[in-house]
Amino acid sequence: MKVVSIATVLFLTLVPGLSLADNAVMEELGIKAAKEAMQQLDVEKGDANVLILTDAGHAMVDGQTTQAAIKGLTEESGNSIGDGNLFQVLRAFWKPLWFYFFNKATGEAVYMEVDPQSLNASLDDFKALPAKTVFSTISRANVDIDYLKNHTDEGNVTFNQAVFNGNEFSLAGISNVWARGGSFDFIQATCFHDHLCPGVTSGLFLAKYVEDKLPINSSSESYKVISCPNWCKEDLLQMRWDATPGKSGMFVMALTDTEKKAIPGIAGIFIRWNSTTNEGDALALSYNSSAAKTNWTGPSWGSKLASDVVLMDYVDTPEAFVSTIKEFKVDQATLSQLQNAGMHPLKVAGVL
Repeated sequence: MKVVSIATVLFLTLVPGLSLADNAVMEELGIKAAKEAMQQLDVEKGDANVLILTDAGHAMVDGQTTQAAIKGLTEESGNSIGDGNLFQVLRAFWKPLWFYFFNKATGEAVYMEVDPQSLNASLDDFKALPAKTVFSTISRANVDIDYLKNHTDEGNVTFNQAVFNGNEFSLAGISNVWARGGSFDFIQATCFHDHLCPGVTSGLFLAKYVEDKLPINSSSESYKVISCPNWCKEDLLQMRWDATPGKSGMFVMALTDTEKKAIPGIAGIFIRWNSTTNEGDALALSYNSSAAKTNWTGPSWGSKLASDVVLMDYVDTPEAFVSTIKEFKVDQATLSQLQNAGMHPLKVAGVL
């Protein structure tokens, strides 16, 4: 019995140790990524002009989680979630692990994708590996939209040749809006969506419009969304309002082309619901996506990037894009009908 007890203790001691060793390699990976990028961008630790984006914490390598790399990134670069210059971009767990650094002072960005085989080394051996071995891709490009307006040839290479392995639009969009003062909550929502596009921004405008017309006044109130038709806006609303499908805060439904034409710009039904009184106030809203002009005349890859930047000028005037089609009261029976798969919510609301 004594031998068994000792063996058990040794096993329980060693298993956490193995996990810690793996985390140590991941932490060192974050340090290596920061060192390589900071050298290429010629920036110092704690430079407020630097943005780091990564899918570490979402991506997994050989069944191992990767969140420890964020610790290394923060330690070496001085960037942090708390300072609003380090964000995790949502990716499926089987996607490649990557790191991206952007310097808003120059528009230059460095992208690094990890070679999973390099992570099989011991911590000491891993520390000795050069960046070109650790990362299967190390690429650099200027992604500032103002720079690209005058250097479309460089943009053609960046986007058409996928120098960031298909992440070009995702990373450039977030970078450009962050550089121009995009708020932390907005950037966080775009990272949940995995990229920044005008559709996500429309979610911000719709949210602000609803919050002005139907403000939350008590802890028993919350927003519910009957999203029809669906587009990128829903991901922002989930983050901003905690209005998730899993908690019955959002119901998402498609519309036919005929239905969309019947109600131009229809964005859905937005409800301020009181769980104590089981009553709510609802707005059927329309969104005009053509209200802002970007004047982008370059290659197609720059159109949405230019729109992302222009739309930020309207953050405080959502009414320039959003209008009310109908305002009405909702009781429990009506709410159930709006959410029921056998009913058409726009017909229940009397707008179709």
